[in-house]
Amino acid sequence: MATCQLQIMHRGAKTCLDIRTGLGFQAIAEKHATPLEFDCREADCGICIFKVLAGGDHISPPTARETDFLRAMRAEPTERLACQARVHGPATIEIEHFVIPTAKD
Repeated sequence: MATCQLQIMHRGAKTCLDIRTGLGFQAIAEKHATPLEFDCREADCGICIFKVLAGGDHISPPTARETDFLRAMRAEPTERLACQARVHGPATIEIEHFVIPTAKD
């Protein structure tokens, strides 16, 4: 079974995972402690967005749904949705979760 190296950058920390080639990010998040978050799992909400820092050619091409969603969100060309992507070789991604300020009573 082939494995590949996935590096996840989040808030200045780096997580390195040896994963099976072809595994989707949802399966990776279920098997490993990662900061990846999922909600709709169908390219409708964007909570699982990440940025490809290296190895983008080792991540599956965007699905039509993902392309439409990212275009509508005016995402950067390096941004992808984890719910739609699979890892096929060494890659480095960055996950940034945005905190929405709430009004204090």
